[in-house]
Amino acid sequence: MTIIDDFVNMMTEFFASSHAAVIHFPIVGILMSFAAGATAFGIKVLVDILLKREMISQDTWDLSLRYVRRFEFSSYILLILGILGYGIAGYTGFQSAGGVSPAIENTLLEYKVRLSIYTLFVLLTPLILKTYVGWRYHAHIFDRKHIILPILYLIPIIIGAALTAIIAGTGGKYVYGHSILETFGLGFLIPQG
Repeated sequence: MTIIDDFVNMMTEFFASSHAAVIHFPIVGILMSFAAGATAFGIKVLVDILLKREMISQDTWDLSLRYVRRFEFSSYILLILGILGYGIAGYTGFQSAGGVSPAIENTLLEYKVRLSIYTLFVLLTPLILKTYVGWRYHAHIFDRKHIILPILYLIPIIIGAALTAIIAGTGGKYVYGHSILETFGLGFLIPQG
């Protein structure tokens, strides 16, 4: 064995054993993306209501718009990081399972892989929406004139977060024989294989 073989073996073992730690990054990224987006939406709605009732001035709206845009940007960046985390978690998951073939031969892991692919497409939807609106219209999702765009942006993120919880619960079922989803009465979301 050469030093290169030793290094490759060490890195393979590192990636195979790091899946349990790495999976938390997409979970946190997606949940925090939703939290930042929901905060931006909440501030926008509150300030719109106050502006319509003439309880605040246009200058106050302009000031609060800076905070709305900061939360919107944070949501966008956290979503990107969550999606990147999905890729890394998928790679380490395949390494942990011993490759793609063993992963898709097991019922639970095959379900987990399929659901991960579906979730990735769900999460790409708000990312593409935000990018398109910014590029095409030079606008922000949470601007004052938009009401449906923030909802179209936030719904896929919360759906993606829920699907991510199911994916994590499936991994727990595979590794430990039970899942926290079963504790909450949601075991029917996971195949019994």
